[in-house]
Amino acid sequence: MTSIERKPLKLLFRCGLTLLGMTCLIGTADARLKFVPSELFPGPWLEVTQEIRDVLTLKHVSACSQAMARQSSRDPDEYLLYCTREERHWTSWRVRPAAQTVRGPEGLSEDIPLPDGY
Repeated sequence: MTSIERKPLKLLFRCGLTLLGMTCLIGTADARLKFVPSELFPGPWLEVTQEIRDVLTLKHVSACSQAMARQSSRDPDEYLLYCTREERHWTSWRVRPAAQTVRGPEGLSEDIPLPDGY
């Protein structure tokens, strides 16, 4: 009878260890995915291409009459845009021209200064 009683305990112990191991793996994977914005978009600042402007127009983004872009170091089709209409209020946007997606507006990153001349 003791072997019958130990099986549920062993199973519970193994499940607990498995769950703990998976939690640790997920936690470390999540930590590896977080990058400092200046590492993800290292620069230099680039002129916004017509392809990016077309996506902004398609998505009805009017806040980017003046804009500069930085290309992602991890995904060459993703750009960080700093945009303004009146040079006082700046916003940031993430644009993927090939996928025709736009995310934003967001605040500016503390570790990525405005482009020179602004």
